[in-house]
Amino acid sequence: MSAHRVPMVLSWAFVLAVALLLLSPSVFLGAPQDSGYRVLRTIPLGGEGGWDYVTVDSAARHVYIPRSTHIMVVDADSGKLVSDIKGMNGLHGVAVASEFNRGFVTGNKSEQEGTVYIFDLKTLTLTTSIKSNSIDTDSLLYDPFTKRVYVNNGDGMNLTVVDAATAKVVGAMPFNANPEAAAADGKGSIFQDYEDKGQVIEYDAKALTIKNKWPTPGCDAPVAMAMDKANRRLYIGCRGKGPAAPGVMIVMNADNGKIVASLPIGIGVDGDVFDPETGNVYAACRDGGDGKSGATYIFHADSPDKISLVATVKTIYGARTIALDSKTHHVFLIGTEKNDPVPATAKNPNPRPKPVLSTFELLEIGK
Repeated sequence: MSAHRVPMVLSWAFVLAVALLLLSPSVFLGAPQDSGYRVLRTIPLGGEGGWDYVTVDSAARHVYIPRSTHIMVVDADSGKLVSDIKGMNGLHGVAVASEFNRGFVTGNKSEQEGTVYIFDLKTLTLTTSIKSNSIDTDSLLYDPFTKRVYVNNGDGMNLTVVDAATAKVVGAMPFNANPEAAAADGKGSIFQDYEDKGQVIEYDAKALTIKNKWPTPGCDAPVAMAMDKANRRLYIGCRGKGPAAPGVMIVMNADNGKIVASLPIGIGVDGDVFDPETGNVYAACRDGGDGKSGATYIFHADSPDKISLVATVKTIYGARTIALDSKTHHVFLIGTEKNDPVPATAKNPNPRPKPVLSTFELLEIGK
């Protein structure tokens, strides 16, 4: 080979290598050197009622915030309150089934009666409600693959399944454990964590039978879950032992239950999300460790079995649940700007501060 042809051959080899790399489905974007992540907006909302989960409908540009007896609906772009859906009780979370123009909300009419409320996504009005046939009706998810809504009943230790097309209960399954978060793989399986047993199960979304059950070593209380469907990895947010103990974010192989990575996070995690377009994982903790402010930990999936910390964004105390806006790649959290101290007692040596509801707000994190 002549000397003058070597650079050209190397050049074509380089182009081919880059092309193959970019076309590979397993490629992960490089983690940013200077993250730039911060709280972009704080949107004061006030209002009465406690809160649990926050949900973003990226297509409709709506942020849903259940507040005990009503759902505050905020425009994701303007930050304005566009509706306040009333007439419910004991609310926890919202799941959106856009193809059926329905929003499903978990609630509890009483301590003895769990409820799933249903509202119209266009008119933002409550349309009906159905019994969950259990108690402590809490977290939920909508699975487009099965067209069903999967409702976790915490103290009821079981599952209620609702058909999104008919808005009727079509199934149930006992867990005999306290279910918290779940994630669907889009292929007929749902992964569910058991907070009180330190386990993750995989169940068949149609047959409602358990396919696999795995322990979560190093994770005392798994309470949050997100999934990278393409690479079959579960991101599980875990609380530590005791109310003031820090937690961890673990990564589990969804095919064999193997824990492939673990990184420390703050206190009281209650939600995490995965952004498939950026490869970022977000974990929201009510306490970053100082007892005065919350923290959102942003990780990057450098490869299927490795995540690295990109940034720790200081938030407001109690901002522990989180939702992804897939359009902007920002995340939203909720909490109160002010929290009054609560005196310690023998029974409760580490009391949480009392939220000042007039300072309730929506936070947006991005860069």
